Amino acid sequence: MPVLVDGNNLMHALASAGADYAQTAVCRMLSRLVERGERVCVVFDGPAPPPPLDERLAEFPVESLHAGRRPADYVILDRIASDTAPRRLTVVSTDHEIRAAARKRRCTVLTSEQFVPVLLRAAAEPTKGPAEPPEKQEGLSPDQTRKWLREFGYDE
Repeated sequence: MPVLVDGNNLMHALASAGADYAQTAVCRMLSRLVERGERVCVVFDGPAPPPPLDERLAEFPVESLHAGRRPADYVILDRIASDTAPRRLTVVSTDHEIRAAARKRRCTVLTSEQFVPVLLRAAAEPTKGPAEPPEKQEGLSPDQTRKWLREFGYDE
């Protein structure tokens, strides 16, 4: 289920809950939802950040947009209006106009304050380990290395 987040509202709600509220921290926490299979788009007010912050935000698997000269609310409203499967969309915002537009299209609607506990729980979950077997991560033992070197004709 795709999630569309009003980034500035969420940063304010996180600050009220005593959590970190920088854009990078928000994207880091939202990326945990992506790891669970969600598509996430967060929209922030203002212009795109300058380097190196823009590069740091791009490292996360979250689609982060900056509204530029327009208010982020307009970008979010456009996204809600153009979504081809709005019943599958979850909209996170405290803004009344955004929530009304999302309800009209039958999206799931959460206020930023309602979403904070969900996000903090997801952020606190341990990260999934790699799908590789432990042997592959540990590498070959010295005996196995010698065996393969001999097999391929390399002398120690």
